[in-house]
Amino acid sequence: MTRAGRAAVGIALIGLTVAGCGGSSEQRAAPATTTAAQAVLPSPDTVGLCGGVSDAEVAQATGSSGVQRVSVNPVSCAWQPAAGGDYAVVFHWFRGSSLEARRDQVTAGKPETVRVAGQSGIEWRGAQSCEVAVAFGDTDFIDWSERVSARSCQGVEQLAAATLTNAGQS
Repeated sequence: MTRAGRAAVGIALIGLTVAGCGGSSEQRAAPATTTAAQAVLPSPDTVGLCGGVSDAEVAQATGSSGVQRVSVNPVSCAWQPAAGGDYAVVFHWFRGSSLEARRDQVTAGKPETVRVAGQSGIEWRGAQSCEVAVAFGDTDFIDWSERVSARSCQGVEQLAAATLTNAGQS
């Protein structure tokens, strides 16, 4: 046997010897393990791109004719007037974020508790803006906001309700 082979056999024998010195079987009981309940996270496909609503639905709900989608990613979309300028309507899906933590992050007005499509939410009204954030699953929330011509929050509430309904959350 080669020198390397003898070394491997020696190491294996030492390992067996050490393993046999662990004491009686009663002392070597496996430690108890616990698993924490996992929060339910909606699948990325659950909401659908841009809250699962079309450009036409955004225009109809907000009364902003001529808005066009100018920013798209899996958790956020924005629409602006055809003439350009600031975003007129914005959708966000906040994954793993607390709806209550959002209450103090928005400064567009005093937060009001609302219900949209049967889900709890928070709404802010500013001079020319409205935002509504609504619980989505156990750990997420969706957020729709409208600026410039927001006469009421009815449009963003309608969009939030459509997102929840399309995702089976209402």
